[in-house]
Amino acid sequence: MNIKLLRTFFLLLVIVFISFFESNSLWIEQYYYLQFYPKISAFQRIIFGWIPFSVGDVIYVVFILIILSSLVIFIKTFIRKKYNFLFLLKGFQHALNVLLVLYIVFKLLWGLNYSRQGIHEQLHISEDKCSKEEVIVFIEKLVDEANFYRKQIPDTSLPKINFDTVVQETKASYNKAKKQFPFLKINTFSLKQNLFSTAGNYLGYTGYYNPFTGEAQVRTDVPAILTPAIACHEVAHQLGFAGEDEANFIAYLITHTSSNIYFKYSITLELLDYAFKDLMMKYISEDDFKTYRYTKFQLEDCYSNLVKKDRKEIKQFFKKNKKDLSDISSSVYDQYLKLNKEKSGIEAYSNVVEIVLNYENSRK
Repeated sequence: MNIKLLRTFFLLLVIVFISFFESNSLWIEQYYYLQFYPKISAFQRIIFGWIPFSVGDVIYVVFILIILSSLVIFIKTFIRKKYNFLFLLKGFQHALNVLLVLYIVFKLLWGLNYSRQGIHEQLHISEDKCSKEEVIVFIEKLVDEANFYRKQIPDTSLPKINFDTVVQETKASYNKAKKQFPFLKINTFSLKQNLFSTAGNYLGYTGYYNPFTGEAQVRTDVPAILTPAIACHEVAHQLGFAGEDEANFIAYLITHTSSNIYFKYSITLELLDYAFKDLMMKYISEDDFKTYRYTKFQLEDCYSNLVKKDRKEIKQFFKKNKKDLSDISSSVYDQYLKLNKEKSGIEAYSNVVEIVLNYENSRK
């Protein structure tokens, strides 16, 4: 049997085994998340964490260049008609093997976290759906908190916080939070600036976690007040919380343990966006968008003048920098999330509202 064909068959067998293993969330929780993942993720950060720049970004660039050069060679060969069926078959098989290896490595290094039992089991909270009324009350609470935190920040313009300070405070906040939530303990910390921040305008991200290097990435060209929320979210991914809603929830927990006003304000602004999106979806499901717009106007009218100003500037930034490609990227990412058991796709970010409300109800 052809060696490459045998390799493909072996890789497919490994994927079948991985699929069987991840079908049991209890196995993932007990053997992967609690035993294997902490060791492999700590090892990644020991290797790459000390390097001052994003190694993951460099790896992605090199990988893209290799793909492009291979594509150019293939096209040239095709144009010159110096090919046959065997050449095409070998090229396809080689590409397939690379993709299979990448998939396996992704799953083993981080991707299996998508199949965990989740934060609901971890904190013993329900998964009940919340009503419009509950979301409205939650938004009113967040508006009051945003006004309160903003009042304590001396900046009259959009608040700014240095990235080095964000790194230090994120680490300090997680260290403080682990006293109440031991599962937030992080032994080796790695939070870095994204080398190609402007690419986020095309790809639609403000930060990301690199599963191949264990680095949490943050864009630093966005309004600085957003970076604490982004950092807390990405470090949550680093800890094995793959779901976007769960990563947002971890950021919410950080809000209540951190003593840094900039962090509290940043994360509250983030949660407000998700809460309004969740409320909108509830009204849309009832075909009552008109009432949503009226309710949203009333709620936003309760912002202090400075909060209104901050939110306006943030919206203007993203509106100004949004590129046409970002919509396509969002659709691709939506499908990626759905393939990794995020049933609601990109809407999963807003699901944090129900987790927060169920968590708060469990504490009453």
